[in-house]
Amino acid sequence: MELGSLHIVGYNNQPVPNTFIIQPKLTRHLGIILPGYRYSPEMAPLYYAGRILLEQGADLLRVEYAYYRTDFLEQTETEQDRWIAGDVFAACDAGLAHRTYEKITVVGKSIGTIAMGHLLSDPRFQHATCIWLTPLLTVESLRARIEEIHPRSLFVIGTADKFYIPEVLHHLETVTNGQVAVIEGANHALEIPDSIKNSITVLEQIVQTLQQFLIE
Repeated sequence: MELGSLHIVGYNNQPVPNTFIIQPKLTRHLGIILPGYRYSPEMAPLYYAGRILLEQGADLLRVEYAYYRTDFLEQTETEQDRWIAGDVFAACDAGLAHRTYEKITVVGKSIGTIAMGHLLSDPRFQHATCIWLTPLLTVESLRARIEEIHPRSLFVIGTADKFYIPEVLHHLETVTNGQVAVIEGANHALEIPDSIKNSITVLEQIVQTLQQFLIE
């Protein structure tokens, strides 16, 4: 596989860091990884999600924005939304320009699920397979977008995550005819606090869930 990066200019004409991994053979499948605020694509759940997609023959675009190193949180919510949308659409436009893709799988973590919500406004992504890791279920606009488009979805969240809202999660599972993995005791980082052993068990559970969902 060929590992490189794409020239991407996003919000406010700033570069969007990324890694683009290209299969040696022609593929019609593009995987996209959208990380969290302080949760890079190298964090284990996202890393292994990418590994699974590569094993399935997809090209892989890992968007590597690092908003915590900027004044992102000092902006209004409206401007933050513009920032995220500007970066993610620029990145995905660049990825989709590389080849003609017939299948798209998007994996987002936390703030990355907000980026996924923006993508769903675009017809190119409305038939994408969506993996929502710790989705921000308190954000009404995100919930509404998922309800409207109801993409093929897998939701993964822990019971110790402040964004875990069982009734909302169940509703989104129903409207998307999707799958849900609720991890007892896991926090927003998808770890069990103060237990490395249990955190590794959680990671194994997540990887197995991703494999099963993406094989179907």
